[in-house]
Amino acid sequence: MSVSNIIQQQLGLEPLAKAKHLVVAYSGGVDSHVLLHVLHSLKVSEGYDFELSAIHIHHGLSENADTWQQHCQQVCQQLNIPFQTANLVLELKPRQSLEALARDMRYQKLQELAPVYSQVLLGQHQDDQLETFLLQLKRGAGPKGLSGMSRAWSVKTDATQYKQLSYYRPLLDVSRQDILAYAQLHHLKWVEDESNQDVQFERNFLRQRVLPVMQERWPTLARTVSRSASLCAEQQALLEESCEEKLQGLRSGENSLDISGLQLLSQAWMHQVVRYWLNQQGIQSPSMAVLNRLKPEVFEAKDDATPILQWQGWQFRRFDQLLFVIAVPAAKVDFKQRWQGEKLISLPDDFGELEFIHVSSAEGIDNYQLRFDPNLGPIDIRIGGYSAKFKPQISPHSKPIKQWFKQWKIPPWKRDKAIILSQNDSVLSVFCDNQWRHAEQQLESSDITLVKHTIPDY
Repeated sequence: MSVSNIIQQQLGLEPLAKAKHLVVAYSGGVDSHVLLHVLHSLKVSEGYDFELSAIHIHHGLSENADTWQQHCQQVCQQLNIPFQTANLVLELKPRQSLEALARDMRYQKLQELAPVYSQVLLGQHQDDQLETFLLQLKRGAGPKGLSGMSRAWSVKTDATQYKQLSYYRPLLDVSRQDILAYAQLHHLKWVEDESNQDVQFERNFLRQRVLPVMQERWPTLARTVSRSASLCAEQQALLEESCEEKLQGLRSGENSLDISGLQLLSQAWMHQVVRYWLNQQGIQSPSMAVLNRLKPEVFEAKDDATPILQWQGWQFRRFDQLLFVIAVPAAKVDFKQRWQGEKLISLPDDFGELEFIHVSSAEGIDNYQLRFDPNLGPIDIRIGGYSAKFKPQISPHSKPIKQWFKQWKIPPWKRDKAIILSQNDSVLSVFCDNQWRHAEQQLESSDITLVKHTIPDY
């Protein structure tokens, strides 16, 4: 089946059948150029009513990048296709992959520029899928990795969760050879990225050194591996359905999992459920070596232990027989400041700020989290020093704040974020785990100050 027929067939299927706007991620290479040309030709010849446009991302990694950008703009002008372009500035951090950074920023910019609810079409083809499969195989991936590149997926692209965008790869059943044949038949001109010849990149090494030998011996390799990737994707989908069912009985508050329930599962299922749970949170799964340490080092640690199992920037933590995953905490903060009548006091790092409002009556007091009489003595604000004694409302006893943490069931990693307000060295209130806990107060006048704590969006 020809390239044109394959794409026409997919235009009649979901999700493309109802798409009102198709956006080609147009690099200027032969793959995306053929995709753009076919869609334009079908729109003209068959009368499709979808809107067609193109977006080119200028990475600035090649001395020819400006020329490629101009080429893409000229092609779109000739075809009367609306064209957008954006220039990226890549700032590589230590131990960060340039390929991964460029890919992530390219998607970020596509998401910014593409219209809401549009379908962004990508030019990866069957041979790209073969390369992806082999790279994942080399890394020791399971069914999820060996599923290769997804044909279709959607994302929500901003903090308000308003802008939804869908991606689609219509060429995954088309070989590189067929794409080149189409381009030559229609006398297309495209750009060649010289970095594709650099075999220090793993994908280029496969493409230049390994796959020619394999495909000479097995000419249908790309097609058969594509079928294997599809089967792996089906198996992964079934695994995820089962994982979701198992998670229903394991989830607890604050996005944690019940450890006793996890321990009833076989080790294989426990690993699979934990991976799925992490993936739902956008957290890359740890290696098998780390997962194998989860049960002996975290689940089976002594009852009075606070086990930590860390990988990359994440930690598994156990508390109250629940499994949590948290970002590696920042260093402890020591902070102390006396209130001098300011309206706002900014706390360090991501602790937020305290707002102070002076009033002469109790009206509106419910909108604030703490009140005190400034005439009774100075107010001190601090983070740290949790050996100080505190007597909460209704409690008959006073004891160190760190002992109250245990009674309040505050996880250890949240205790270092507690904020203490004291007056005359007596603790008025403790803010921890998004809650104020107050001491009994005898306000001697209506001349009071209200306090409100605001936490930034993390």
